[in-house]
Amino acid sequence: MISVIVPTHNRRGLLEKKLRALETQQGEFEVVVVADGCSDDTVDFLQTYQPPYPLELIQTPGLGAAGARNRGAEIARGDILLFSDDDVIPQPGWIEAHQKAQQKPRTVAVGRLELPLELRGSGAAELKGPRVFWWNITGNNTSMPKALFDEVGGYDPSFSSYGGEDPDLGYRLMKAGARLVFVREALALHEAFDYRSKAMEKARQAGAAHVRVWKKHNDPRIAWALGVHPALVALKLALLPSFKGLWGPRGDYELAYAWGASEAWNPPSAS
Repeated sequence: MISVIVPTHNRRGLLEKKLRALETQQGEFEVVVVADGCSDDTVDFLQTYQPPYPLELIQTPGLGAAGARNRGAEIARGDILLFSDDDVIPQPGWIEAHQKAQQKPRTVAVGRLELPLELRGSGAAELKGPRVFWWNITGNNTSMPKALFDEVGGYDPSFSSYGGEDPDLGYRLMKAGARLVFVREALALHEAFDYRSKAMEKARQAGAAHVRVWKKHNDPRIAWALGVHPALVALKLALLPSFKGLWGPRGDYELAYAWGASEAWNPPSAS
């Protein structure tokens, strides 16, 4: 059985859309919703919602995505964990595609992720394959055996703000010898519409968080793969102010990302 782990924070409308999309999925699965510091009507909705699949609700006091996903994984009854955020809407055949991909041991299956047309180029997550790497493992559309997740220690809850928790987990799964596969049929739509107003802030936070991932593991491959190596950051900061307009919104995102990484590499000295 698959346990779908869904952390959520004050996005009741998106969460309901996701859960209702799951009502038409085939296959054996349960859904574990982790209401993380919710102050809207999310919990009221979940306590009255009666889906055709088993649903578990946990309330946590604002742990952040990493901590919330860990709590969901702790109570999950399935042998397979499928991490999928509240703004990721599964398309037909999603559960079955992940179940099929999990026939071989130690598999980490990353599904296809597409953005609505309005969000393409915004910096929000989109993944169309045909290959995936450890840094593509995210909490949006990824399944793995619960035993493997536990073996590597789950998410690192010290990544409690935006960014860092996914590549940190992906790197540890890669080091543990996980079998990484792209599952084109496991399609989900990433409706990250609130990303537009926060894109630059999130880009800066992600740049800083990815430097933390490199410092934690001290493997230069991380800095190159995540684009936060000091040489790359210096090059971006030198070129992007003049040429970012050629990339549109993506150029703004990359510049903000480089600034966040630069600040993490060179924190301001205390006065």
